Amino acid sequence: MEKNLDKSAISTPSELAKLTTRFIDQFCSRMAFPSTVDIQVNRHPKYDDHRSPQASPVHASLENQKLTIHLCDEALMGIPPLALQGWLDMELARRQLELEPSTYRVNFNREIRPLFSMSGSSLHLVRHMVAHLETGLKNLIAAQMVIEIGNSRSLLYYYTYKTNPSVEEMENYQRLFPHQWIRAIFLCNKNKGFTPVALLADIGIAAELESYWWNCHAFLPPEDKRFLKTLFSLSNQNPVKHFSKTLVEMFKFVKSQLLIR
Repeated sequence: MEKNLDKSAISTPSELAKLTTRFIDQFCSRMAFPSTVDIQVNRHPKYDDHRSPQASPVHASLENQKLTIHLCDEALMGIPPLALQGWLDMELARRQLELEPSTYRVNFNREIRPLFSMSGSSLHLVRHMVAHLETGLKNLIAAQMVIEIGNSRSLLYYYTYKTNPSVEEMENYQRLFPHQWIRAIFLCNKNKGFTPVALLADIGIAAELESYWWNCHAFLPPEDKRFLKTLFSLSNQNPVKHFSKTLVEMFKFVKSQLLIR
């Protein structure tokens, strides 16, 4: 008999492989994922977090209509199946957005650069902030896609699994707090994980998760909590139809709060 997905944990590589195939097929059928894209799963027995800055136990890459999903067997033992499903759903949804680059993009030189006088290191830092904001906005849209296909519960499990308190992060934040620009980058980066949690709470299914997220980030002062909440509100204004406009408004807010003093 199949395990109860609510109360079980993945215990073997074969179970991981079976569930991965099932969850990918389910997402693709519900989202009408383009059949022209070849999907492959590349499993790694051991987890090497030094492979690349983007490496994680579950991550995907899309190149020339070939989507490769990388899984680390070792790191995923013990994960709840629904958390795995939410993780795979988010990776697949983000890759689906990549298939429409003309829709989900912003022209940095034309839309962002005229808003702020910058050169040299400041230009590099602003690009970094905007990249984080763009990823956060895409995470919001991807989460909306997952919710729309009826997988909000798996999304809830995934973000509960991924949300953990970090002493190292708290210490790093306390060191960078006086430096406005670096603090802005930190918060724009933090927004990438907060946005889907806020979305789930906004639709009424994740009040406990949102409270837990804030408890894990209790080191953030009230003004930075308001900052993240406002970023979410700005991003949640029809981002699919107005992607670049939404991103510009988010950057304007970051600039007004932390880049100009």
